[in-house]
Amino acid sequence: MSLQSMLSIARSALFTHQRSMDVTAHNIANANTPGYSRQRLMLRPATPLVEPLYTLGRGVEASTLQRSRDTFYDASYRSDNGLLGRASTLRDYLSQVESSMNEPSDSAISSSLDNLFRSFSDLSGDPANHTNRELVSSAARRLVDQLHSLATALGRTHQEALDHLNVQVTDVNALTARIADLNTKIQASGGPAHSVPDLMDQRDLLVDQLSAQLNVRVLDRGDGSIGVLAGDTLLVDGARNTELAVTTVGAGYGIAPAGGGAPIDPQSGSIKALTEVTQVKLPALRARLDQLASSLVTEFNAVHSGGFTLSGATGVDFFDPSGTTAGTIKLSAQVSASSDNIAASANGAAGNGAIAAQLAAFASTGVASLGGRTLREHYVVLAADVGLDVRNSEHDIEAQQVLVDRSEQSREAVSGVNVDEEMISLITQQQAYQAASRLVNVADQMMQDLLQML
Repeated sequence: MSLQSMLSIARSALFTHQRSMDVTAHNIANANTPGYSRQRLMLRPATPLVEPLYTLGRGVEASTLQRSRDTFYDASYRSDNGLLGRASTLRDYLSQVESSMNEPSDSAISSSLDNLFRSFSDLSGDPANHTNRELVSSAARRLVDQLHSLATALGRTHQEALDHLNVQVTDVNALTARIADLNTKIQASGGPAHSVPDLMDQRDLLVDQLSAQLNVRVLDRGDGSIGVLAGDTLLVDGARNTELAVTTVGAGYGIAPAGGGAPIDPQSGSIKALTEVTQVKLPALRARLDQLASSLVTEFNAVHSGGFTLSGATGVDFFDPSGTTAGTIKLSAQVSASSDNIAASANGAAGNGAIAAQLAAFASTGVASLGGRTLREHYVVLAADVGLDVRNSEHDIEAQQVLVDRSEQSREAVSGVNVDEEMISLITQQQAYQAASRLVNVADQMMQDLLQML
């Protein structure tokens, strides 16, 4: 081996081990950087010099810059993260509905129903008493106002979910655009042949964020770029991204490609929860609340119109028959004008309270249109179902948080930076660098000795 070859080998060792130390220092500097994956500079012997009688090594060289990443753990984390995002968003919106219902309390609809039935019971005992009549009118107005208030609250929650969905879709479009841009930059760097770990980490972090909003699958294109699928729609393919838009689905809202196409099932994530809230949860709650209002109007009017008011009039409705939803229910014009128009008597006699007693009996009488439940039972079951959905969502959050943490720990075991390990690697690389420096000194001394001999 010539002195020139020795110096060349020492030079390659110096440069290569210096670059290894740079990579290790980069790892230590990013030990707490979100989404960062540990990097390793992979070394290999340089291409040897082949002579007729022997082969001489030419030192060491860097082959690739490799990042520690496991796609299985990535997919597991993103799946769990999506389910956690759905449960959290679902809990938030159902909690709003639960708060609006305010059950159980003295100011809730169930309490107002009790007050209405109680006031009719009192009226049946003294049907000519104007105070009792005013109490009936007041209790009815209170119930109507609360039904209106709850219907308005459901409408407000529906609109908030729509607004939130629009924001989420805007965020998704921004994320997919950035992923496509990073695909372009990674391909421009040479793709997999010239690894760009930092850009790949940034891209994976964006996919992680995307997974909290909807279920996504990642396709490795083999050229350094990735594809991102949501349902059957390719959101990202190389340098291109498909923008999404909010669309009407049934009584609620969903998402679809902005350029046209069938709605996409998000499957999980916050967007799945928002579409579920607007398409299923809120319409079902509104329908059951409207069913209560409709039954209340129908059943009360059927009994009340057969009774007699204080003036002897009959055929008077208690509720306006045109308002059969929670948002439109109201007292009839006659009852609203005067409590004297409340029909309590079954035969026109001032002291007869049979009709008021029949109306009071709805407190314990099943209604056919409500499946045999009483008016109060129908509403209490409705409120209980909302509360149960909230509790189930909270339990789902607890369970999914455990799974997300476990998935993150598994990823961290593969990709995370252990500062102690990096320091050990740094010492090893430093010693290799120092040895290469000594090799340079030896070659230099040998060169000096040779020159002195000449």
